[in-house]
Amino acid sequence: MCYGLPMRYHKAVPISRPEADFIISSPTSSLNECVVIEDDGDWYDVRRMTEYELTDFIETLQRARLSALAARSMTPH
Repeated sequence: MCYGLPMRYHKAVPISRPEADFIISSPTSSLNECVVIEDDGDWYDVRRMTEYELTDFIETLQRARLSALAARSMTPH
């Protein structure tokens, strides 16, 4: 049974840190202001996401993090 929030589909592509460094250092186009984002050591290629999609993706990551924090703070009876 999964107690975390289900991750909705997003166009973000999980990548490694070296891949992120390469994308950052290369001239590239993006549909938003960012080309990659990092969340707690996890890197994502977000070049194909619009500003709205990127905002939605970041909110999903934040909800998942808050859910994990809440689960750790609950005391079982």
